[in-house]
Amino acid sequence: MIDDLEGFFGPSWLHKAVRPVNGVAGPTMGRYFASLMGIGAFETVVGLWARLQYLVDAATPGVGHLRRNLRANPVADEFRHHLALARLAVQAKVAGARVILEPSKPQGGPGDLRAVRASSDVFLELRTLGPDKKFLEYNQQVDQAQAFLRQLEHRHGVHWDGELPHKPTDQWREAVSSAAQKSAADSAIVEVALEDATLTVRPGPASAGTVVSGPVWAADQGPRLLRALVAKAVKTESAGAAWLWLEDAGALWPLSTFAQDSLPRKEETLRQALDPLFDAHPHVLGVVLTSGQQRVGTPGNDIDHIGHRGVAFRRTLPGGLMRESIVVHRRLAVPGQYLLMAEMCADEPAWLGRALDALGVPDGLAALTIRPAPPAKRWSSEGLRPSSLYLPS
Repeated sequence: MIDDLEGFFGPSWLHKAVRPVNGVAGPTMGRYFASLMGIGAFETVVGLWARLQYLVDAATPGVGHLRRNLRANPVADEFRHHLALARLAVQAKVAGARVILEPSKPQGGPGDLRAVRASSDVFLELRTLGPDKKFLEYNQQVDQAQAFLRQLEHRHGVHWDGELPHKPTDQWREAVSSAAQKSAADSAIVEVALEDATLTVRPGPASAGTVVSGPVWAADQGPRLLRALVAKAVKTESAGAAWLWLEDAGALWPLSTFAQDSLPRKEETLRQALDPLFDAHPHVLGVVLTSGQQRVGTPGNDIDHIGHRGVAFRRTLPGGLMRESIVVHRRLAVPGQYLLMAEMCADEPAWLGRALDALGVPDGLAALTIRPAPPAKRWSSEGLRPSSLYLPS
């Protein structure tokens, strides 16, 4: 697996990817760092290898373009886009379609994916949508405020509870610094109420229980989502007919009000929002909107919803993650293409096992992992006890 990944990306790719160039950051590789992140990261690496190697072994048309693009553009957005594209290609292939990666459009330039099954010929344009600039700035400000409070905790031996401001100004820093110093000197509780946020500082180390919450983030991402879809619609006009697939990477899930809606409500909302897009761009046959992979408290709660002009699914993925997918078509449906899009979403949990089977791992992830052996035991004067030594099996 390691040899295949190094062969695909090239020996110097990771070195380039983790070193920003001209302010452009490479992909975050922490989720693939199995020695630090545990079994979940190992499963993520297996999924990365399986989707790429399956396409290589199948001699999928266009996989060379995919490889060249990944090697030449080791930046976060490109990485996320092409990995999502590779997964969709595998999902389409295991659904029985012939696949072409980055097919040419009639008027020139590449598309993202073409999947042909029986008489259904799907031209698919993919977009991944991450957090916007304002949300990234908000996150940075929250991180700065929390880091400043941690400095004061270590300096004065205090801890906090309460709310963080929308922006940690110099006035706020001065106020919380004075409060921390006073709390430590007088062994007293001190309250700071500033900029619609109230913080309480108490004597005693942070381990005694620091609990702070950031300001509530609220923003309507609907217009941004529609702008992204319109841009893709314009880009695909020369294709004749196209599907748009938008995979959310933190813009809508989990923070927007839309993400809190039920699946039927999500399907209805998306259908109503997309009618103007379908009217303005007759070549767009349908839209698929999916969440990113999400952690869930109770895996296995799969849901199917069939609406008037769309379907929605919640699926538990390998490793216990979950994804929600919504498929909406225009008023004049193309049944074969619509069915392929819906099947790719509904059957997503199966693609990894089928890809691994084709790669010679018939038992899937279970064949690549074993439960840790029980602790070795040793004799002592008190009888048989677990050993404190690590003994490799």
